[in-house]
Amino acid sequence: MGTYHKNALPSGYELAEYAIETVLGHGGFGVTYLARDTTLGALVAIKEYLPGEIAQRDGTMRVLPNPERQAVRDYQAGLRNFVKEARALAHFKHPHIVRVLRFLEANGTAYVVMEYEEGQSLADYLKRHGPRLDEATILRVFIPILNGLHAVHEAKMLHLDIKPENIYLRKDGSPMLIDFGSARRAMTVTSRARRIALTHGYAPIEQYPDKGNPGTWTDIYALGASIYRCLSGKRPDDALSRYQAVLKYKTDPLMPATKCGGSDYQPMLLECVDWAMQIYAKDRPQSAREMQDGLMGKRRQPTQTAAARVNPLAAFKAPAPSPTYAREMKRARLRWRVKAILGAGRMLLTMVAIGAGLIAAGYYWNEIKVLVGSLSAPETHQPSSRPDSVRESETDVPPSVAEAPVPNPGMAKVSAPVPARAIPAVLAPTVLERTLNGHKDWVQSVAFSPDGKWLASASADRSIKVWDVVTGAPLGTLRGHEGAINALAYSPEGKWLASASDDGSVRLWDGFSGGQRAVLQGSNGSLFAVAFSPDAKLLAAAGRDRTIFVWDVASGKRVAALEGHKGDVFALAFAPDGKTLVSGGADKTLRFWNRQTLEESSSLGGYKDAILSIAYSPDGRLIASGDAGQTLRVWDARSLTQARAPASVGRSLLSLSFSPDSNWLAAGNADGTIALFERNERLPTYILSGHQDYVQAVAFSPDGRVLASGSRDRSVRLWKAK
Repeated sequence: MGTYHKNALPSGYELAEYAIETVLGHGGFGVTYLARDTTLGALVAIKEYLPGEIAQRDGTMRVLPNPERQAVRDYQAGLRNFVKEARALAHFKHPHIVRVLRFLEANGTAYVVMEYEEGQSLADYLKRHGPRLDEATILRVFIPILNGLHAVHEAKMLHLDIKPENIYLRKDGSPMLIDFGSARRAMTVTSRARRIALTHGYAPIEQYPDKGNPGTWTDIYALGASIYRCLSGKRPDDALSRYQAVLKYKTDPLMPATKCGGSDYQPMLLECVDWAMQIYAKDRPQSAREMQDGLMGKRRQPTQTAAARVNPLAAFKAPAPSPTYAREMKRARLRWRVKAILGAGRMLLTMVAIGAGLIAAGYYWNEIKVLVGSLSAPETHQPSSRPDSVRESETDVPPSVAEAPVPNPGMAKVSAPVPARAIPAVLAPTVLERTLNGHKDWVQSVAFSPDGKWLASASADRSIKVWDVVTGAPLGTLRGHEGAINALAYSPEGKWLASASDDGSVRLWDGFSGGQRAVLQGSNGSLFAVAFSPDAKLLAAAGRDRTIFVWDVASGKRVAALEGHKGDVFALAFAPDGKTLVSGGADKTLRFWNRQTLEESSSLGGYKDAILSIAYSPDGRLIASGDAGQTLRVWDARSLTQARAPASVGRSLLSLSFSPDSNWLAAGNADGTIALFERNERLPTYILSGHQDYVQAVAFSPDGRVLASGSRDRSVRLWKAK
């Protein structure tokens, strides 16, 4: 039975040797007709390029684009790709790809003539036979479709519109792919401002404007989404909503297939669907064959690279550091040696002077005793001749100034002054000292060298920059990661700088020369956190695959893979005594791991949203955590009870850092501010503003005098006390 379309060719219309009989279907970019070959008498399907939003049919049956310049450009770009696609498909003879017989141009548009076979789309089948398919039927449909998709990709083509409506089930049940979407892609590229030409729920994020480039992984996502529809009974959440949620550190709105599929399907099928529907393209299967292997239980598990299996610290050939970095490091070490020599000289002179003084004191001992005796005798106090104003000036600051400090630009005091409690403002780094620019994308992490002289910053631009903390001068740039760098950590003795990346690896850099020394492969997914144990013997990293990887630093061998989290792991921290590792993430739970047994020892729940940041106080007494639900929680590290009531700060807490004396807690927030909390205060004492976007990272210098912050505005800022 045919359908109606207002701009469709009428029944009986003759197009070359074909007579139109009825409309089989239509969409935003074309109409498909059932027609008869008047020469052979065979039925065929004819698809006409007719993008309804930008073109109309006139009285002569010609298709004309709307008169606007952009509409004309869009129409012509789509038409070119429509014809290009038809020519390419005409060479295919695959049982699971629609067979193109010919294409022709007429009426100001183009037509593709295809074999017609009785059957129905997968979408229609789901409507008639229930919202879900059993596992056997899913495999019977999608394994052959993947064979066809593999052939398409081998021919350097993409489908770009896989969905149940474009999977056709013949009368015998065999499936085939129809209705390729290259015309949609062409129009999306040429018209960024127009309505996006894609199918929400099945199109991955890279098909949205300015969100990446399509590839084989794009079709894999859409195919995974189609399977998800068959096993869940509903269309998946659209990729843009998922992307925006993750970008704001909120929970992915899409329920994983492993949850919605339940026990009706084998775990390998559900896990494969979740794998195919990863938000970021690099985290998905990269080919139809890889996806097919996953559905059939042949998915290759992540394995350690050679750099992780052997001793990477001995086997890895380090690339030469940049000349600028090496030169600056050499100069810095030379300056330190000169200072050390001068310091030793001054100490020697001081010791000589003290020795001479002692000798003189012995020589004049009797006179000194008389002088000391006279000083210790009672004296008659005379009224001071100094005015009161002079006596008051002996204090550090006038009382009026101490009670009401004047906020500097970029710093606002948010807690009311309490006269009975002097706020140690001189200890709080509230003054913006300088801004460091140089990164080309978000700054994700910052870390001070243990001596406090250098600051390292990591960015989504795949680089690490090292800065001189005193002068703010850039010392060099470290490159090697193939994805955004999400976390940094210096080893406690300063020998190593570790970086964790979206490429799934941790890289170890020489903390002094900048040379790359090892590549430790964690998983095939992004890594979001990295931490050294206090004794620098262990290195831990975690991220998207819910596993915490632990390596022995000396050998480079992986010693553990800690499993227990049920979502992405965003934060890690070792206790100052090194006995415990704590982790938190999307499953809204803090988990504690015993250093000796490498097993989970306890956990803390009660969070309403993903845990994004964790920090131990250096004295080991407190654990602070921040979540996407805008709540700061501080726990007693010994009893694992709340040290104070949770504080709702009105913005997601992306990063946390305690000052070395444990008296201040800095929190980097999603509103572009930094909140400074005094140790026993529930509300922030100071709010530092100046960043123009999320503050992804905060870190105190080892002496506590400098606070560094990194932001999505691509800058690093250094804050100091008044």
